[in-house]
Amino acid sequence: MDHIIRASSRPCVLLSRLQKSQFARSSAFRFYSSVSSPTLSPARPLQTTPRTRNEPTSYPSQRSLIFSPSTTKRHFSSSMSTSAAVEPQFAEGVDADELRPRLTALLQPEQGWTLDAEGQGLQKTYFFKTYFKAVSFVNVVASQSATMKHHPTMTVRIGSVDIHWTTHHPRGLTGKDVDMAQHCDEAAELMGAVEAGQGRKCH
Repeated sequence: MDHIIRASSRPCVLLSRLQKSQFARSSAFRFYSSVSSPTLSPARPLQTTPRTRNEPTSYPSQRSLIFSPSTTKRHFSSSMSTSAAVEPQFAEGVDADELRPRLTALLQPEQGWTLDAEGQGLQKTYFFKTYFKAVSFVNVVASQSATMKHHPTMTVRIGSVDIHWTTHHPRGLTGKDVDMAQHCDEAAELMGAVEAGQGRKCH
C-alpha cells in the first residue's frame, strides 16, 4: 500500500516543478521585452530645431573639400606672379655684369627659356614631329655635354624634350649654362624642332 501512495505522489511533484519552470521563463521574457523595446510616450514629441542659413553644415570633413572659384583663381595668379618675379642666382665667382646680357637675351619670350623656381637654372621644352627626332636631339646635346663636361637633366617624351641646365659646384648660374642653352637652340634647329602645337602627341 505504501508503494502505491509513493508512486501516485510523484506525478504531482513533477507537475509542480514544470509549472515553476514555465513561470520563471515567462517572467524573464516579460522582463527582457520591457527592457529591449521601450515605448515612447505620445505626450513628449521629438524636438527638432530648424537650421538657419548661416549655420555650418554637420559634415565638416566634406565641407572642407569645397573650393571657391574666386579663391582658386587668386591662388593661381599669385603663383604666376611669384614665378615671373624670380631673379637669377649666379654662382659664386661669376661676373654677373658680364653674364647678365647674354642671359637676358635667352630669357626673351620668343626664345622660350625661363628660370627655374630657385632662379639657379635655365629650362626649356623642345617639340618634334617624331620620337626619332626627339631622341636624335638628345644625342646631339649629350655629345656636346660630354665634351664640355657639363650635363643637363633631360626628360624625353614621344614628341618633346624637357631640358634643364644648372651648375652644381658652385651652385647657381654660370657661363656653361648659357653656352649649353645656346647650343641646344642650334641643335634643335638642326633636328627640325617645331612649335608646341605641332609636336607629336601620344594617342
